[in-house]
Amino acid sequence: MVSGPINCVKYLVFIFNLLFFLFGITMVAVGAYVQYQMTDYLNFFDTKINGPAILLIIVGLVIFVIAFFGCCGAIKENYCMVLTFSILMMIILVCQIGGAIAGFVYSNEMKTLAKQQLINSLEEVNEKDDIMRSWNDLQSEFGCCGVEGALDWKTYASESKYATGPPKSCCNTTTECTYNQKPEFTGCVQKVETLLEKNVYYIGAVGMALAVIQVTGVVLSCCLARAVKKEYEVA
Repeated sequence: MVSGPINCVKYLVFIFNLLFFLFGITMVAVGAYVQYQMTDYLNFFDTKINGPAILLIIVGLVIFVIAFFGCCGAIKENYCMVLTFSILMMIILVCQIGGAIAGFVYSNEMKTLAKQQLINSLEEVNEKDDIMRSWNDLQSEFGCCGVEGALDWKTYASESKYATGPPKSCCNTTTECTYNQKPEFTGCVQKVETLLEKNVYYIGAVGMALAVIQVTGVVLSCCLARAVKKEYEVA
């Protein structure tokens, strides 16, 4: 059994693994929250827009398994379990760094992607009821209209159906909505961009906080594994 300062390291590794467990729960919760927020707007985007949220949920679940190895390995002073924990944690850390870089690169394309996919959905709005419901929800919730303005309904959706005005959800009224009623209509693309950027911020903040704890945990677990190995060699 290890003793002295290394014994303190053992309990620190155990405490850090409890933190990993809590962060795992946090990651799953944040990923689920982002996924829930985007549910009403999935008709506007392809599946890769949900990639960061799904990745966050998966990583959170994997951390449960890793925390098990860390906690048991620390308490039982099991070299193999502590080493397994360290290796798995380093793999997850590398994946997080790769995901962060990919997310940063992808964020530069977010505005262009959001605008084009909103236009595509507007062109199909009369063919699919679920897309129309998503547009009504988006416009009512964020107080916006069209992609960059109300006239997009006339340009992209249907010149005949929306010749005199956009849908009622643009005006949040039960009466007819006309282009002359509210010329200062704000396009929805800015609102969607803000929503996406906010979700990326949530995911990034959780990832960075976890990375700090991960690095500390890996260093401590490596120290503990080395001490345990020496104890076995002496014995």
